[in-house]
Amino acid sequence: MPGPYTLRAFRCLFYETYLNTEVSERPGRRGVLQRLRPLLVVCAATLVALALGVAFGARALIGSFTQVESAATAQKAMQVYRAFEADLRQLMISNRDYAEWDDAEAYVRTGDAGFIEHNFSADTLAGMHVDLIWIAPVEGAEKYSAYLDRKSSTIESPVSDTILKPFRTLLPKFKELARLGPAERIVMTPQGLAAVSAIEIRRSDKSSQTGVIMMFARYIKDADIARVRDTSHLPVSLISLADTTATLPNSVREWSATQKTGGHTLVVSHSDAESTGYVLVSAYNGTPLAIFSTPAPREILALDHRITWYMLGAISVLFLAFSGAVFALILRLQKSFAEREAEQHRYELIGNQLREAIVLIDAESHEIVDANGTAIRALGGDRADLPARKVQDLFPDVTPAVLEEAALPDSGRKVIPTRLRRWNGAWNDAEISITAMDDSGRRLLTLVGHDITHRKEAAAQEHANRRKLLQLAQHDALTGLPNRLYLHARLPQVLEKIATSERMLALMYVDVDHFKNINDSRGHACGDQLLQIVAKRLRAAVSMQDLVARMGGDEFVVVASLMSNREAIDALASRLQTAVNAAIVINEESLSVTASIGIAVYPEDGLQIDTLLKNADIALYQAKDAGRQCHRFFVADMDVRVSEHVALEQALRHATGTSQIFLEYQPIVDLNTGRVASLEALMRWRHPDRGLIPPSRFIPVAEQSGLIEGLGYEALREVVAQLRRWLDAGVPIVPVAVNVSPLQLERVDFAAQVAELSRDQDVDPKWLRFEITESAVMKEPEKLIATLQTLRDLGSYILIDDFGTGYSSLSYLNRLPVDVLKIDRAFVREIGTGGEKKPIINAVIDLARKLDLFTVAEGVESEEQARLLRAEGCDYAQGYHFSKPVSADQCRLLLEKLNREKPLTETLVMRVATEAVALRAGQASSY
Repeated sequence: MPGPYTLRAFRCLFYETYLNTEVSERPGRRGVLQRLRPLLVVCAATLVALALGVAFGARALIGSFTQVESAATAQKAMQVYRAFEADLRQLMISNRDYAEWDDAEAYVRTGDAGFIEHNFSADTLAGMHVDLIWIAPVEGAEKYSAYLDRKSSTIESPVSDTILKPFRTLLPKFKELARLGPAERIVMTPQGLAAVSAIEIRRSDKSSQTGVIMMFARYIKDADIARVRDTSHLPVSLISLADTTATLPNSVREWSATQKTGGHTLVVSHSDAESTGYVLVSAYNGTPLAIFSTPAPREILALDHRITWYMLGAISVLFLAFSGAVFALILRLQKSFAEREAEQHRYELIGNQLREAIVLIDAESHEIVDANGTAIRALGGDRADLPARKVQDLFPDVTPAVLEEAALPDSGRKVIPTRLRRWNGAWNDAEISITAMDDSGRRLLTLVGHDITHRKEAAAQEHANRRKLLQLAQHDALTGLPNRLYLHARLPQVLEKIATSERMLALMYVDVDHFKNINDSRGHACGDQLLQIVAKRLRAAVSMQDLVARMGGDEFVVVASLMSNREAIDALASRLQTAVNAAIVINEESLSVTASIGIAVYPEDGLQIDTLLKNADIALYQAKDAGRQCHRFFVADMDVRVSEHVALEQALRHATGTSQIFLEYQPIVDLNTGRVASLEALMRWRHPDRGLIPPSRFIPVAEQSGLIEGLGYEALREVVAQLRRWLDAGVPIVPVAVNVSPLQLERVDFAAQVAELSRDQDVDPKWLRFEITESAVMKEPEKLIATLQTLRDLGSYILIDDFGTGYSSLSYLNRLPVDVLKIDRAFVREIGTGGEKKPIINAVIDLARKLDLFTVAEGVESEEQARLLRAEGCDYAQGYHFSKPVSADQCRLLLEKLNREKPLTETLVMRVATEAVALRAGQASSY
């Protein structure tokens, strides 16, 4: 900051201590000498005391140099050990690079011999200084072993048990070895010392643990000692403690016997000319195995004697140098004043370059004392005009009261929002930082104005983005209408207002009649256009204060909040039906559709939103049962649908736990490779009288009645048991996804159930994946996060099913411990038809990629859809294009064939189905 007042805080401490005067009153040279006389006396006394101390401390100095020499020799010994450790660290790094390589995991899984041929040649092992490679499970038959003969550069594979025997006990201890340093993983073998590194083979993303250990070993030979010698730049010898003929002092052998771990050093002085540093090398279990030795000349001892005698002479030289320094200091003082003036000028230049407006004012009079160039330009004029200006000319919101408060003792730094005048006369948003300081007894205030216009613009943009995101989360992507989430958030507020008025509220469930027929006959693109037109007509048929929301599929909800009586409600329902019944032209073809409407009235038919929705749904069912194309008010005796619901519920109770409920498995395919990546277990119900009941009918009944908890548990138990049967039969399994209802997550400790079932069947939970819906995510997100995290800790993957179709989990998605987003078939079916939902798929894929999640597209029914999804970056897909859900027997045959024929093709699926039929026929005939 410019000006003499602002720079006074930077005055040198020397001026304040010895001069204690203003610049204009500083003394001459004689005055300076008088002030420095006590300093000269103190320095002389100090030199005399120093000389006496050196004379009496010479003996102690010699002893300290001996300690320094011993420490230096020990450091050299440790340097040898570090060089040895660094050389072995490369062995560990090479081992880790191969063990955590996806190709290594693939080799363990497939047994492809090409991995060994391409990666473990004689030249490769020699380049890594690896003498022995052993790939084997902790317990079980080895998969591969190789021994490199350094002299002949040939590889022996498999390796004889004589060579492998010393390493066999190390396989179960690979985790303990991983916690040791590179130089601590030593083992004694018949061939001599050997360094070992053992790491479990797994994928680079840590997602697959094979239980197979890859071990690298290196025998410590002369070439290895030579590398240590070259790295440490010291003469090095390695002496084995097992070699009783080796020349080693008894004191060193006794010392080595008392050490528990490697890396300890010992220094032994043989004469006044030479000493030797020793460092211990121990086995992985702490047993001493060998000792590195490095001789060192005792140069420090000789230096000690020279330094002792030279010190007295140095004191004399120091005294003369000090005298010269005093005179130089006097000359320096003269130069110092000129440098301070230059320093003040530099600070002024710096202050003028800042974009912030900086003003220095008197704390009492509030007069402007000084300012930087930015503030002066904003005020207009030059520095000479500052006394005539007020701080409010620059910062209009800085009142005298604010300045008085900032000037109080211990007030600290104060920041207030205000406006800032710019050089062009404009006023920008700003923050003013006010700080008090004392300058030679004068209280000053520093005001720094920061222009925050861009920050406010960024905050406004962020607020707009949040509003836009909330708009997307609470509105249907197809029709633009509010969705279920918006309805549940808004309707309670509407009910509160209606409760205090004399008006009625009508909640109408509007369903397009036979909409499925339009989808099936004219395609989903046509159906979506129809829904968009119906949405616009419904919105146009109601008042501005009324709400129209899309609940999903072809269902809409109309909330009319200012109805005077039932006649007005009846008229509105008729108007809505008329709007829907009008002819609709799509692709130059005229369509005629009707609508059924169920009506619940507040407060007669319910006081809560869920009750009103349920009763309106019951009334809608009555309207459909009455032949559709009509509307019905809810009345208490509408129990037809309830009776059907109860009957289906009772039948489902009897079916639970029996063979009526069974599972089918649908493959989920990797779009990039064509291979089956996982399976989804789908529940089926074959009633003895009604036949096959679709999940869309009995799953909602199970969820509403609470039976889904038992059904879900039985499905999970069957999946785990099926995995166990496949493992026992040697089937190359893939992970299986199980659908989990919100009720399961709410009522039971689901993670504990998974852990218990997996433990009972001896199935790793990594082979399980769990699909949850968005409604489950939004119901109790905090509780759900803990449960999902526990499942992930077990090794399972978490998938969000039907993402983007109902409740939006965007606000919790970044916090949820999930791995996969499943794109609903409602979006996938428009791929390749020019529909408007393709941007939604792109958005979901892009969102998943940014959150490091995978994506699975459901309902893929054509090669064109698969190709376009692959081009958009989707990871996986499932649907009838790849395979319909199949039985466990067909799934087993499919997995066995895919182990030989990698890509999943339609021909392969048909062949498997044929073989499964033949297999069942053969089993039946055997009875």
